[in-house]
Amino acid sequence: MSTTTTDHNVAVKAQAEEIVTSGADVRPRLAAVVAQNACQSQQTGDGLVRLIRAVMDGAQAGVARAVPEDRDDALRQVVDALGDGLSQTALAGQLAVQEAVSTSRQFEKEDLTRFRDDLTAVHDLFTETVARGLGTCKQLTADQIATARKHAERVGERLRPVFTRVHDAVREHPADFAREGL
Repeated sequence: MSTTTTDHNVAVKAQAEEIVTSGADVRPRLAAVVAQNACQSQQTGDGLVRLIRAVMDGAQAGVARAVPEDRDDALRQVVDALGDGLSQTALAGQLAVQEAVSTSRQFEKEDLTRFRDDLTAVHDLFTETVARGLGTCKQLTADQIATARKHAERVGERLRPVFTRVHDAVREHPADFAREGL
């Protein structure tokens, strides 16, 4: 992992921690952090799974400092924010692919493949990544972790149609992409 990537993940973690600790507008603010940093994660080759892990690490630190009765709500907002940010990222990717096709711009096949593979990994590992991140937080009870995990499963299912549309857009136009990155 490069220094730039490490610095990027440290910055994302710090942002997530500050947002969760503040307790104010956690879902929209954290979703914006995820969506804004997803593109950079793609460009550095670090991928979306590491972005989610950085967000979860920061959220965990924020939850540890939260008032105990606010933890369940904070966890739900974090999971929802991850889903919202990833959904925005997937939709932006889909629009970029569709626009490229309509304007005859081309993408590097490797960029599209990496984006598609990242979305697949995120969908497949979403619940596991969230649960693993929360499982190391000593301030959470087993019930809080179980509730957050179930919520992550629901959010993962909510992401399925969005990710499917992006996969379809990439699969429908593979020969049209050659020189430009996402």
